Amino acid sequence: MRRGLVNAQAYRSGMVLGLTLAEIMVLLVFMMLLAAAALLLQQDSAVGALDDRARGLAAARAEIQLVQARVTGLETALDQSRRIAEQADQADQARAQSEATARRQYSQAIGAVAALTDDLAVARSEAQTLGGQNAQMRGEIQRIHGNAGSGLPYCWTAPDGKPITLLRITLRDTGVIAQDPAPRPRAEDTLWTKLVVLPRDQLLPMEIFLTQVGAAIEKSNSDRCRHALEVIDGTGPSNKRGYKGLMNQLWGNFLLREVGG
Repeated sequence: MRRGLVNAQAYRSGMVLGLTLAEIMVLLVFMMLLAAAALLLQQDSAVGALDDRARGLAAARAEIQLVQARVTGLETALDQSRRIAEQADQADQARAQSEATARRQYSQAIGAVAALTDDLAVARSEAQTLGGQNAQMRGEIQRIHGNAGSGLPYCWTAPDGKPITLLRITLRDTGVIAQDPAPRPRAEDTLWTKLVVLPRDQLLPMEIFLTQVGAAIEKSNSDRCRHALEVIDGTGPSNKRGYKGLMNQLWGNFLLREVGG
């Protein structure tokens, strides 16, 4: 009985409030861990708040930059508006001056038109007189020189007296291109057999062309007539001298009628 009491006192000497020293240490460590966790959570919250604030500051800076850009754009637009207004004022002044000048010029033009009208009436009267004289001179020249100034008639003519074309010639800077009219006139005429040697649709120097149609030229000379050619000007705009040279070579042997291409 006495031994049991001694053991109970010894057991109670190692306990505080019914807990052993090891259990108290475990509780202290647990409480410290809880405090540390609370501190870490508080720190994370503070860091998150700082991040949010930093993002808010960045957004504010971006907004400030946008506002500054808008202000700069408005200032630029204001300067442009001022310049436009100044230009408009200058344009109004220039337009007013132009209108005044135009009125003066219009008054002067009215007087000039009246004078020109009188001159035109006189010129028309003189032109009518000269036209009559020119018609008389043309008739006299045709009567003296004959057909187209050559003194020789056309070799081929229609029943109404109009000439029948032998060939259609296109003038180029370096020669001529010959084609048969479509349809070929007087297809049964023996002259076509003499023109077989003439290449069609090929560019030929003028000398070669005249050689190939030599038989037709000889026959027209013997018959005292001239064959009609339709001529198309295909020379370059700056080669009118060459065009005239080619035409002069043809005029000596044919009667020419210029047509469009």
